[in-house]
Amino acid sequence: MPASRTWHQIIIIGRWESVTRMEFDLSGQTALLSGSGRGMGKASATELARNGADVVINDIDEDVAEQTADEIRDLGVDALGIAADVSDEAEVAAMVERATDELGAIDILVNNAGVGDAGPFLDDRYDHTFDLNLDVHLHGALNCTREVVDGMVEREYGKIVNFTSIHTKNGVGMSPAYDVAKYSLLGLTKSLALELGREGVRVNAVAPGWANTRLTEEFSQAVTEQILDNNPLGRFAEPEEVAQAVAFLVSPASDYVNGHELRVDGGQVPIDSWRLDSR
Repeated sequence: MPASRTWHQIIIIGRWESVTRMEFDLSGQTALLSGSGRGMGKASATELARNGADVVINDIDEDVAEQTADEIRDLGVDALGIAADVSDEAEVAAMVERATDELGAIDILVNNAGVGDAGPFLDDRYDHTFDLNLDVHLHGALNCTREVVDGMVEREYGKIVNFTSIHTKNGVGMSPAYDVAKYSLLGLTKSLALELGREGVRVNAVAPGWANTRLTEEFSQAVTEQILDNNPLGRFAEPEEVAQAVAFLVSPASDYVNGHELRVDGGQVPIDSWRLDSR
């Protein structure tokens, strides 16, 4: 019986190899990544560049955007750093216009720009926190998508990846504004996948767990322990691990993946609230 099972597996593997191979080559494509001056966005831009894509680095801080673009050019691809607030339609339109003028049509869009502002519903600043999260996470993604999608539809091909969150796995208490924004972005992902898939444009999401970024560096020891106690791997992700998932979703290897949320969270069980946080 074991020998028969092994033979069957070899046949299946052989059939798969004859059909397709994992192909991450992005040569000749241009990728725009919002919020890619630092952290997971920067790691994702670097990974796409390593696979041959020219990249547009967006950050709200011009110096950060240009510095990251300089670093990526050392990989032998074209890179352009542009400062823009993704929640501002006019700034996004100007960014995309400049990007296409200098690097050509946008084939890949990664909506990564985000904010970490969170707080309880009963907080006096709740309205501001709610508006900020929706403006950046949801409306920022909408603004960027609107500016590039017509070209993708015209070419009948494009890849859009939205950064959602482990918060869409199970809402995390004490952060309803962030949760609502990320759930909304996931809904947008699935809805656009249905509409744009018919036009040759794939829309997916990557949902990172907590990773080693500036945000988690600010966590107290108690909060860090609270999170890691609920992670089977017992650690935060490295930004480069999330970037590998992004590279897959924008590559030809994922051409039959559409409307999917790919979790990169180590099997994390979401914490039920920031009960140990001082916020």
